[in-house]
Amino acid sequence: MTPPFLNKLSDCASPRHLLVAALAVAAACGDSAGKASTGKPATKAGTEQSAQQLATDSAKAMAAVRDTATEHRLSPAADSLAPYLVFIPHEERVLVAASRNKQMLLDVGRMDVDVRKDTTKQRLFREAARVLSPVPEKAVFRLAWAEGSEDVVADSFAVYNGRIVMRLFGSAALDTAARGKATVVALATKADSAMVPVATSCELRVRPDSAALAAEAALTPAERKAHAFTRKVADSAYDARVAFVRDSLEKELRKEQPAYERLQRRMKFASSNVRGCFGTARRALVASLRAGDAEWVRERLVLIAPDGSLTVLRVNDMRFRAHDLITAFDADGDGVDDLATRATTERAGGTSVLRVDPAKKRADRVAAGFAWEQF
Repeated sequence: MTPPFLNKLSDCASPRHLLVAALAVAAACGDSAGKASTGKPATKAGTEQSAQQLATDSAKAMAAVRDTATEHRLSPAADSLAPYLVFIPHEERVLVAASRNKQMLLDVGRMDVDVRKDTTKQRLFREAARVLSPVPEKAVFRLAWAEGSEDVVADSFAVYNGRIVMRLFGSAALDTAARGKATVVALATKADSAMVPVATSCELRVRPDSAALAAEAALTPAERKAHAFTRKVADSAYDARVAFVRDSLEKELRKEQPAYERLQRRMKFASSNVRGCFGTARRALVASLRAGDAEWVRERLVLIAPDGSLTVLRVNDMRFRAHDLITAFDADGDGVDDLATRATTERAGGTSVLRVDPAKKRADRVAAGFAWEQF
C-alpha cells in the first residue's frame, strides 16, 4: 500500500520540491533500515512504531519543502530561468571582490544565459537570484584590501561578464578607490559579528597622521628638497635592482624552449611587479615565458628586498598557469602582504588571490573569482 504522504507529491510547487522530498524520504527509509538491521528481530510493536516515525518524519520533510511564503517562491517564468544560475557552494566562506565599472563587486556565481539586452530576463534573474543565492541580500562580509580591513554589506544582484555579482557597500575610502583608475582586488569573508576597521600595517600604504604632517610642514624648502632627492635615489636604485632581476629571469627562462615549432613561433615574455610588505622584501616580481594561449608556460615569482636579496616562491594555483600581478594586500591579517593576480590558463582565466609565505617560500591560492572562458 502506498503511504499517504507519497500521494501528495503532485501538490508540490515545482520539480525541485519533488527531488528534495524524495531525498528526505530516502534518508528516512535508510535510517529506519539501519536501525532495524541491528541483529535483533523486529517485533510487531517496533515495526508499527517505525512506520509511524517514518510517516511523521516524512510529513515534516514535506512541510519544510512546501514553503508557501511569497519571498521563497518563484514565478513560472523565473523558475524556467533558474537552471542557468550556478552559485557558489553554500559552505563557501571566502570570496573574491574586485572593482568593476567603478563599483566594488562580489563574485557569487556564474550566469549561463545572456540577460544584458532583455529587461524581462533581467527582472526574472533578480527574482531567481534572491531566492537561490547562498549569499542573501544585506549579508555582511569582512573585506581585506590594500588599506586594511572593514565590514561591508553585499546587496543588489547583477550580471557582469557572465558572472553573478553583488554590489558591496563599505567605507568612503573603499568607494573612492573603486572609482579610481587602478583595479582594486579584495578578499571577502562571511562575518559572524561586527568588526572594528583595521588599517594596514605596511608602511608603504600607511597614511601620514597629524604629527607626521606637522613635522613635514615644519621643514624648510631646502630640507624638503633634500628628503625628496634621497627618496628618489633610493627608489631609482631599487627599481634598477628589480629591472636587473627581471632581465636575469628572462635569460634563464629562455634557456628552455617548447617542444613544438608552432609554439616556438608564438613565444612571448611578460613580467609585472607590485610594492608591498613581504617580510623584509618590499617588492614582488613575476616573470613568465608563454607560448600559444598559455599552452606552454614557464614562470618565476620572487620577492626582492631593499638590500637586493631574493626569495624565490613556488606558486600553487591549481589549474592556472600564468599570472600578472595586480596589487598586494594583507588578505589574512598575518602582517605579510598577499598577491592579487590576473591568472590565465589555456582559453580561460580569472582573478586569483595568492597567500604569500616567505618562510615556507610558497604562494598558495586562497580564492579565485571573476572567471572567464573562451570556446
